[in-house]
Amino acid sequence: MAGRELLKSEKSRRTTKYLLIIAVLCLAFSIAFILRAYPIKYGFYLNEFDPFFDFRATEYIVNNGYGPYLEWHDYKSWFPDGREIAETSQSGLHLTAATLYKIFGMNMSLMDFTIWFPVVIGSASTVLMFLVVRAITGSTIPGLISSLFFAVSPAIIQRGNLGWFKSEPLGLFYGLGGTYLFLSALKDKKYKFLIPKAIFGGILIGLAVTSWGGAQYFVIPIGIFIIVLGFVSKDLKNNLIVAVLFTASVILVAGAFPRPGMSFVLGLPGLLLITSSLFLLVTTVVRLKSSERRATLKTAIILGIFVIIGMSIVVGGFYKVPSFRYLNAINPFLSSENKLVESVAEHFTPTIVDYFRQFSILIIFAGLGIWLSFKNKNNTNMIFALIIGLTGIYISATFARLLVFASISIIILSSIGIYQSIRAITSIRTEAEQTLTTSNKSGAKAQKNMKLKKQFLPYAGFAAILIVMLSIPMVYDSNTNWITSADVPTSIANGGTNYRLTTDDWIETLDWMSKNTPVDSVVTAWWDYGYWITTLGNRTSIADNATINQTRIETIAKMFISPEEKGWKIANDLKSDYILIYVVGQKLPSLDPANPSPLYVLGSGGDESKKHWFIRIGGFNESEYVESNGDTPKQKYWDSLLGKMMPFQTIGFYNPSTGTLSPTYQPNAIPFYIKDIKYPKGNTSEPLSLVYASKSFESDDPGLFFGVLVYKVNHDFKATNANGTSPSNITTLASSLANGTSPSNITTLASSLANGTSPSNITTLASSLANGTSPSNITTLASSLANGTSNLILESNVLNNINNTSSNNSMTTTTNNTATIETTQGPIKIEFYPDVAPNHVKNFQDLASKGFYDGVVFHRIVPGFVIQAGDPNTKNGNSSNDTWGTGGPGYTINQEFNNIPHERGILSMARTNDPNSAGSQFFIVLNDSKFLDNQYTVFGKVTEGLEIVDKIANSTTNAMDQPEDPNSARINKIVLQ
Repeated sequence: MAGRELLKSEKSRRTTKYLLIIAVLCLAFSIAFILRAYPIKYGFYLNEFDPFFDFRATEYIVNNGYGPYLEWHDYKSWFPDGREIAETSQSGLHLTAATLYKIFGMNMSLMDFTIWFPVVIGSASTVLMFLVVRAITGSTIPGLISSLFFAVSPAIIQRGNLGWFKSEPLGLFYGLGGTYLFLSALKDKKYKFLIPKAIFGGILIGLAVTSWGGAQYFVIPIGIFIIVLGFVSKDLKNNLIVAVLFTASVILVAGAFPRPGMSFVLGLPGLLLITSSLFLLVTTVVRLKSSERRATLKTAIILGIFVIIGMSIVVGGFYKVPSFRYLNAINPFLSSENKLVESVAEHFTPTIVDYFRQFSILIIFAGLGIWLSFKNKNNTNMIFALIIGLTGIYISATFARLLVFASISIIILSSIGIYQSIRAITSIRTEAEQTLTTSNKSGAKAQKNMKLKKQFLPYAGFAAILIVMLSIPMVYDSNTNWITSADVPTSIANGGTNYRLTTDDWIETLDWMSKNTPVDSVVTAWWDYGYWITTLGNRTSIADNATINQTRIETIAKMFISPEEKGWKIANDLKSDYILIYVVGQKLPSLDPANPSPLYVLGSGGDESKKHWFIRIGGFNESEYVESNGDTPKQKYWDSLLGKMMPFQTIGFYNPSTGTLSPTYQPNAIPFYIKDIKYPKGNTSEPLSLVYASKSFESDDPGLFFGVLVYKVNHDFKATNANGTSPSNITTLASSLANGTSPSNITTLASSLANGTSPSNITTLASSLANGTSPSNITTLASSLANGTSNLILESNVLNNINNTSSNNSMTTTTNNTATIETTQGPIKIEFYPDVAPNHVKNFQDLASKGFYDGVVFHRIVPGFVIQAGDPNTKNGNSSNDTWGTGGPGYTINQEFNNIPHERGILSMARTNDPNSAGSQFFIVLNDSKFLDNQYTVFGKVTEGLEIVDKIANSTTNAMDQPEDPNSARINKIVLQ
């Protein structure tokens, strides 16, 4: 009877324990759900920028199926080239969301489903966090603590709240799930459990990598831990089975997707997993055949051998080089020379203040957790806690967006530290009770309670202090506490600013665009807004947040910052029908009763605040466009296309420190503006005309405004030259040249017409004109300028005229029809086609005869497609690889498209989006690529040495398709024959 009662009591306690666990997990899930759904008070929208693309990609799967998605080339983005979606995006997210929608979507719209998706997935991840920590510690309480901290972690909430249909929430869900199954499999002794856990855990990590590039982080602590198991594991056989099955599953899943595909398998994360599993295999064989005393020494020797092999692979470049972002995560001390990378807010380096704001008191307990992990020698999984804790904190020092991994690390370590603190208190109480029970068997009950109270009260006080300390960061201070950090509007609701308010400006603008512009319209805007334009505006964009073509983004920056006519020319070259800009500021009441128009102060997150990045990315000198404070515009900025599009005019400056007004800029002064639309609606005599302005800009009511302005590009605009020389002046210039103006005067005049031409070319142009250009050609030149011919094409035509008419031309004329390209891999013999592309052949031969190509590198190597060379920037070993592909001879030549197909061995001329922009860069076709026909000028073919071409094509390249060893793909010289 007593045994039955004991059994019943034990069952009751177990049931109560499980109910408490479920209750705490439900609480964690509920808190997580509420905090992540908090932005709903600002409106029910997708958040940030990427989720709009991810929604569109998921919608494509739902409407068309999985197969068509994998083959989808989207021409609505990155016009005109388009984009291979599956190869350039996080396919795991799209496939998972589409599948779940088909199962659980019911009558919900896909838009609503994707808005709620990150909230549900992020809340469910609290349970996985519990499982991971319980698997590490073997205890339930630290797991429950971790689930609660995961629910309120600011860094995780901010990258997984309402509408954040982006990579991180699902990547973390899969990553935590896979990590738990891996750790759980290591503990299991039965094959029927450990094998499916290892396989399914690997599948989840593989899916995490396909859903979010950052999820490759999970591979790092797991790979390191597998290596550690070779030293400390007491069950090597089972651990080896787990490691091999887990690694194989990760590699197969990640490699099967177009992205990351083989770049993961052959990259550092994939090699780490494969190498660590091989190390454990070798170690297991050696340790099983060695005595316990010598096993550790032999394991260390094996590790040394593997380290040497690994270093050789890295130094030799026998792996797929990751992008700078991943290298920077491995080495946070690397500094980016890429202005585009630097311009992204989530790539900013977090500071010490950021860590304290995000983690507060948890940092102290994480330190305690580190010490306890070092101290614990009985539980090998505690070593994993140490590894994931330190690596997560380490890589988070690179980018602000990687603070999610610091959050996971600190949550794990602090949960261990807090649990041990609580355990210490309860164990002390238990000891005190036992002591009093033994020492006071004959004492009074009151005396016993008094002694117990005296010994227990200090520890109860400590527990209360602990609870208060953990509660403080949730409520203090009012602006930066953990709860307030969830109070963030979606980006499209507040215009991507830091204001906690809503505005319909973007929603209404994109709706207007979808209804009032031609369906085939091409819209140019800064890349931040590309996904909004294609998804909500339903129009084709030039660039977007994928940033897959940095040259395109640089071109857009140049369009905005160039003088208005040159900017208009670039917009035309990009085939833009509309240009969108965004400006944010505040309207102030007028100080003049006679003039009710408001005053304006600019700056709070629009293009007016990003102009310095436009300037830097476009390659301009920042000091020429903005004042010393890095923000206030100079006149050169107002003369640029972006400056002309900004509908404001400076009227004065106010210095708040002195309380004085000034008509000119003074340090610390704030500029004030009035509205001044330079390209008004209906105006066809200017490069652009305003066709839409959002309502908060149009209103004169005081307060914040979020102006989204859409300009129509006037393709029929007749440009003068970049410096505004009038047709009459050009005619005068032509007359002066025809009448024998001296070369010195011609140099000055040519300089005034030049638009970005280097002084040496200007002088050459002037001298050539003076030495024999016929009056008829000069008259043609004047006529072209008067009729608005663009300067880049004009410069090309002038040079061609000079080549054809001047006997003293500095460029050598040749009649050779063959040449040999002497490379470091061997000779390549080519034959020219002067009958179909005479100007291209002549240009190539002239450059070759001057030694222009001597020492250049095949800077773009795309196996199975082309190898490309001809950029003088590649000659200098000290130049940044970021400039490769941007150089030329300083002039351009017109296209000579012909009917010769782009078959293997064809020699063709590279160019930008402008068909008439060829200069010196050329490419050799590796495999038939007839889709290039009539888009690039064929001017020759390889007749001997295709095996040399293939050697160059097989060179090891980095993520930008550049050769790792430039000397393996260098042109020594080109010999004309």
